[in-house]
Amino acid sequence: MPIPIKLPEEVDKAIERLRLSGEVQDWTGILKPVRFVGQPQREQKTRKVLALLQKRVRNAPLKRSAINSLINSVLIKSLKVISQGKRGWRREKVRSIALPINGQIKSLEDVTGYVTASDNEDQVVRLALLLRLMHRRRDALDLLVKRIRSGLASHQCQFWLHYLLIEAGEKRASKLLTNTKESLQTNQVSTNTVRHRSKLRYGIVMLTMFDSEVFKSSLRSLAQSDFDGEILVVEDGYEADSVCRETCEHLKVKYLKQSQWHGSAAAMNDGIAHLESHTDIVMFAHNDILWPQRWFDWYDRAWQAAFSSQRLGLLNLGYVQFKRRQDPTLYELFLRGEYAHLRWILNATRDVSQLKDRVQNSQVRSGEQLFGTARDPWNDWTPDVRFMTGRFSVGASFPVESWRALGGFDPSMPYGFDLELQHYCLDNRKWILFGNNPPLIHLASNDTQAIDQDRLAKTTTLHQTYPQFEEKYGWQLEHFLNVYFSETAFIYQDEIIRAANALQFDKIDFVFDDFQRRLRERTLDNCELTWCRSRSNCAYVNPA
Repeated sequence: MPIPIKLPEEVDKAIERLRLSGEVQDWTGILKPVRFVGQPQREQKTRKVLALLQKRVRNAPLKRSAINSLINSVLIKSLKVISQGKRGWRREKVRSIALPINGQIKSLEDVTGYVTASDNEDQVVRLALLLRLMHRRRDALDLLVKRIRSGLASHQCQFWLHYLLIEAGEKRASKLLTNTKESLQTNQVSTNTVRHRSKLRYGIVMLTMFDSEVFKSSLRSLAQSDFDGEILVVEDGYEADSVCRETCEHLKVKYLKQSQWHGSAAAMNDGIAHLESHTDIVMFAHNDILWPQRWFDWYDRAWQAAFSSQRLGLLNLGYVQFKRRQDPTLYELFLRGEYAHLRWILNATRDVSQLKDRVQNSQVRSGEQLFGTARDPWNDWTPDVRFMTGRFSVGASFPVESWRALGGFDPSMPYGFDLELQHYCLDNRKWILFGNNPPLIHLASNDTQAIDQDRLAKTTTLHQTYPQFEEKYGWQLEHFLNVYFSETAFIYQDEIIRAANALQFDKIDFVFDDFQRRLRERTLDNCELTWCRSRSNCAYVNPA
């Protein structure tokens, strides 16, 4: 029988302050947590106003008179001012929430059973972090505390309680928690992962610019996964020093430093040229991906099935993505390498109305086999009647022979190597597909926040991708992409998926013919893509 854990008195007091902060948020709708540490008088006054509000709700929960509404409104505004101190006089951004006075805040009775249901605490942590993401911090706190006091395994729960205390400014109390020192260590995947062996030879080129914590977590998760192949990090010449070398050497992956900042096309060329000469498949990988521990077995089976046909030109790995600013706990999970927790939470957001649009999903439809199509998270948006199948993943792979046939990527299109691959595939009847893999987790647009925008604006050669594509291939870029990914591939995706999984690629060659016809015939007058960004100055108009 588990022995209940008694928390130190200082921790109990800190927890009560955090609970009070959560109750204030529930009543007022304030987004940022209210801090009471070191403010005993403000804490006491807040409790008095809160008790008065709660008493009114208990005694007259159904009264809807104008006077009652006015009194409640005044009390809530008073609660806001008193709890925040001087900050309460300033107008704060308030979210739309169900206030307790309307009787709409649900209790946790339906989920607290998870606290003692198992020795494994994973589900408790995930529910707590999901509640926190929903701004229900008090409920998240209660779940963690109940688990710790139960006496069952609570290693992770103690870390996240420690995290909440630190965030709330309760540093003294956080130091009193037991087993926190070990919990603070980044979650390391076992280096003894069994690696899947393959007949094909693979290489991964990861481009980076900064030795950020995100990059380190991403590379560590890849290096410690079941991938059996060569990993090469190419550091673009944005920084003068070789800032990423030490991280790469520590993780025992190959490293290449670019002398100047020329863009991703030139960096990919150098990266592929430095892979082993017998490499069959190369993958381009973003430097802000959290990789599952086991993914390579599926990836190899997909390429083994289609490689000999020479009809698979681009295989994209499915992924989900979020942005760092959404919540610091999601970012912390990424840095700690907590793939399983993060995947569960991001998946659960689909069922939460206020969160479902914050996570973009670019995976194949459930039930598909090795291959499928996915949505493009940057261009596919149902409310605007925009539809586009996925074009290029944060983990995209292709035969090295395609790169050789192109003569390497054109460095005059600094950020266009993916576009050249797509053009090559469609021009040579090779398929662009997504895989039904355990999803990668992408922390979107992480490095772009650190780039000096003034320096980028002055580096004129980095802005030539769009005009250079049109000059080289004869098509305005958005016209080319939209005709295939928003028309042809979108219309025939069921036929494409069935034939691809049966490895009967010849049966769907008509799709390429359809695309070429549409590409030639599509004009402004017969185009239905009203959301196209180039519509106002479209070069494809009906001849007079």
